[in-house]
Amino acid sequence: MSKVRDYFFIDIEHLGDKKLFPYHLFVYNPNSDSTSPFLKANTPLVKDKLDFLEFILSKGGRLAVDKRQKNTFLTTHSYKEDDIEDLQEKVHHLEEERERKIKELEKQTQILGEVKFKEELLGAIEDNDFSALIERVRLETDTFSVRVSHTVSLASYLCGILLREDNFINRIVAVSYYLAKNCDMKDEETLGDLICAAFFSHLGITQLDYKLGSKPHLEYNKAELKEYKKHPNLSHHLLTKSGVELSDRCMNIIFQHHERNDGSGYPMYKKGEHIDQLSLILGAVSHIFEYSQGKVTGTTTDLKTVIRNLKNKTFTAGLEFEFGDKIYESLTTIINTESNSDNAA
Repeated sequence: MSKVRDYFFIDIEHLGDKKLFPYHLFVYNPNSDSTSPFLKANTPLVKDKLDFLEFILSKGGRLAVDKRQKNTFLTTHSYKEDDIEDLQEKVHHLEEERERKIKELEKQTQILGEVKFKEELLGAIEDNDFSALIERVRLETDTFSVRVSHTVSLASYLCGILLREDNFINRIVAVSYYLAKNCDMKDEETLGDLICAAFFSHLGITQLDYKLGSKPHLEYNKAELKEYKKHPNLSHHLLTKSGVELSDRCMNIIFQHHERNDGSGYPMYKKGEHIDQLSLILGAVSHIFEYSQGKVTGTTTDLKTVIRNLKNKTFTAGLEFEFGDKIYESLTTIINTESNSDNAA
């Protein structure tokens, strides 16, 4: 008796008119879920044996060949793997589902057109409604392959579950996603790392005193600021302890998202090339939304004004600029905050 997975099934018709085979034949018994020898290699398949084989097959048995003799079988009968159903590459049901979603996305794109990030973002800012942009990210990430990495699969899953409403975190995820694509970072592995990092980057804040989360950053005293700066380490620690499988790059993005290009960030005070570009993207987008919502100064500021000040490098307390030339140029190129009314004025 042998393990079924060591064999592949064939039909009796696959033997053709041959009566002598340079490989062994086996029969599978579905009642015992086992495989047994039937005809040794180079032994003639005489009429009695053939009649017995047909009887076995009529009772639900299967004819099988050892996988180690696959090439011998294929060569003997001039078959290709695609000719034998049991040798055909199986399509995982998740891959079939992915193909369906890709077709759905293509239909949506035909109706709505390709995403024009600049126009979509300016419209979202103007209306203070990022629902459409968030939904497009959900649809795109829903087509991510299930075979790239755990992180990519998790990113797709999180987007499918969480990108269902317009909120602070989802805005950061969506804008970071499209900003990365605008910086020519478009592969699923890169985007998956960024998405998971965006969802988990402030996880460590849950371990801090509640008042730090509700107090404007500029109002922190030295002790509170020191405590707040621990959250990247705490996020990293919690994720490590949780056992969730994230890529090294994703973990680094989470750890580095408060680093700044000039070395003024934390926790490692890294500079320039020593900081992952995805960390700077996440850091820039997070900072813009945090500043706009009053998490930095205690006063909400129109998002358009925040971006205009960032673009013009207008000094405002708590507003940071040091995200590197590539990120800065991408932001200022995409986001033209000068409307017609501004120009008329």
